[in-house]
Amino acid sequence: MSSHSYGLLKCKAVGAQEERDNNRPHYHIHVKVNDEDYRVSVNIKSNESPSELLFYTNDNFKDKVTSIITKLPYGFYYNQSIAIDYVRGDMGFGIKDMKKIPHNKLGPNNDLNEKLSHYINMAMNSDKTDLYVYGTRWRSSTHCKPDRIFDFTPSMGMHDIHMNQGNIKHWQKDNGVWQDGCILIHFTETNKWVGIFLAFQSQSWITDDCTGNKKDYHKKNKINKYRYK
Repeated sequence: MSSHSYGLLKCKAVGAQEERDNNRPHYHIHVKVNDEDYRVSVNIKSNESPSELLFYTNDNFKDKVTSIITKLPYGFYYNQSIAIDYVRGDMGFGIKDMKKIPHNKLGPNNDLNEKLSHYINMAMNSDKTDLYVYGTRWRSSTHCKPDRIFDFTPSMGMHDIHMNQGNIKHWQKDNGVWQDGCILIHFTETNKWVGIFLAFQSQSWITDDCTGNKKDYHKKNKINKYRYK
């Protein structure tokens, strides 16, 4: 059984592999943290209709959290001061800014695999680029079992690289506040940041401030002013 915890992984991207089939579609990123290997698995299709994910990127991402996380050594961290919340975090975008995108479509630069590859390839092509992955950390209980995608051991990585609140049905158990996933890319030479954000269409953006569960009425959520104390 795997262990799970939400947080931030600061790392370097060294490889990627698409998984476009309809069985378990993900975009996988091989990242390294010093001498450790991780697989970052990004959902690219929903099991709940409609299947297309919501996708938003900001090629000039600015947020107070970047000044904090750049000071961290490579590794995995959890601290409320660096947590991400799409609804409460004043991230500079909302549901209206996100676009529906299929995971697999003929033609160039028109599906989620290709959009992710564009940014991850840029990160891999520069030694002076850092990846900051927000999500849930997991690790295989079998130490010698190789990773099913990148073949390193032990198999461990990050998933839930998407909004993690407002879920319905049996996914409701994953709801919470200040535990949303995303990928931030820092090009250190130019101090440029790219933000990559994903959500499922079935998720609600009207969520309870304590549980992250979907609310049955419309109420504007307040921004947590104490995030960066």
